[in-house]
Amino acid sequence: MDELLQKFSLRELRLVLLGLGAVVTAAAVMSLVVPKAKTLAAAKNEVAVLEGAAVDGAELDQHLTNQYARLDELKYQLHGDMADLPARQVESYIIGRLQRISWSNDIELVSVEPAIGERVQIFQEMLFNVQLSGQYSDLYRWVWDARNELGFVVVKEYRLTRQDNEDDSPSLMAELSLASYRAVE
Repeated sequence: MDELLQKFSLRELRLVLLGLGAVVTAAAVMSLVVPKAKTLAAAKNEVAVLEGAAVDGAELDQHLTNQYARLDELKYQLHGDMADLPARQVESYIIGRLQRISWSNDIELVSVEPAIGERVQIFQEMLFNVQLSGQYSDLYRWVWDARNELGFVVVKEYRLTRQDNEDDSPSLMAELSLASYRAVE
């Protein structure tokens, strides 16, 4: 080893030691400082995300409130006022509403026959075969009012027949098949 050291001049030896020191320093920086710097940068990023979430929290609450209101609106469109009624009371509720609509439009509600329809995806169909008697304009208003008041009821079939031979304002018999849908739990 002494022979090797004697081959190098003092200046070369200093340069080798200086290079070796630089390599050791670079290795120390890479192994100790760089991971800590990466951890610090990741922590700063997480803090920025959390601060952004705190600011967006109010917007999130407003968005959730809007979505819950939209769900309530869709639930009302689907079920109307009967959304919170037990299944056994739905038939009588709808029949009562049909009778009220008939009275307000000068229509005779001849009969209402409830029936169970088919299952459509997650909904159970409830059918109501309805017979009405009255003038054409009154029947038209009845269907319009039923649509507006019972938006959750669909007219599946509609048939009109004449009951008398008057030309000016004939009495008509309307037979309708109404369907209401209720989510099955």
